[in-house]
Amino acid sequence: MDLLESLRSFCAVAAERSFTRGAERCGQPQPVASRRIAGLEERLGVPLLIRTSRRVELTPDGERLQPLAQELLARADRIERLFADDGPVLVLGVPPGVTARARAAIRRGFAGREVVFVADDPAGRAELLQAGSAHLALVPVAPDGAEICVPLGIAQHSPAGTPRAFFLDQLRRPVRERAHPPRALHLLAEDDVPAVRDRLRDAVFAAGLRADQLIISTPAAEAWTRVHERGDVVVASAAEADREELAWSPPGRLDLARGYRLAGPAELTAGDRAALLGRLASGLGGRVRGRDAA
Repeated sequence: MDLLESLRSFCAVAAERSFTRGAERCGQPQPVASRRIAGLEERLGVPLLIRTSRRVELTPDGERLQPLAQELLARADRIERLFADDGPVLVLGVPPGVTARARAAIRRGFAGREVVFVADDPAGRAELLQAGSAHLALVPVAPDGAEICVPLGIAQHSPAGTPRAFFLDQLRRPVRERAHPPRALHLLAEDDVPAVRDRLRDAVFAAGLRADQLIISTPAAEAWTRVHERGDVVVASAAEADREELAWSPPGRLDLARGYRLAGPAELTAGDRAALLGRLASGLGGRVRGRDAA
């Protein structure tokens, strides 16, 4: 069994919560991805995924493996690139949520040049640039200085009568539910940056919520599970909420957005840069500032 390729299949399926989309993401036929993950589970002696008719969920062991597998794959890719001599390579550090469709469009836009995607959180992408392991990466910046903006809202279950906007004071439980744990607001690692985190902390305080109701840098799989398990909510893009089959509402009295700037030493023509930004924005469910989403 090829351990690296099995881990690559596992990470893709875990990220997409779907064998079909996961196989597409890593460029493998679905039966091959399924066999590789089954072989990995047999080798490790534990189930990693829970397969249902509609979606895929991570087991606790799968949640433990996912970040370690992502780190190992990133290092393996860097080793291969270090000794590659088969033509020009463009290494892009991107957020984990860039769609497979956008990745394919980006590769088509750089015909004759191999494009390698390294998905990581903001701190990891900064390390890639600092270490010279990526030619370009999307780095977080304040939305008013960003090249790409992705609107953020609240992902939640949608009971009947859910208002269009979600106000943070809705996280207070009614008297009849006071015996239950408080509903939490989860901030993913992608949004653990000052432009989002600090504004959200101020809003939580202003809404009179408990400090422990804002949970920062929750692992993504755990955050989404808590929505179904405990009625928690997650700060997310509309595309992320849709992928998790949850409702999405803009936050009431609060404007939140991810801001990104394309940084790195690689030199692109103005046309190539504009096209790359447009495809990245589309793949993240956002828009390029100053023009409509690509």
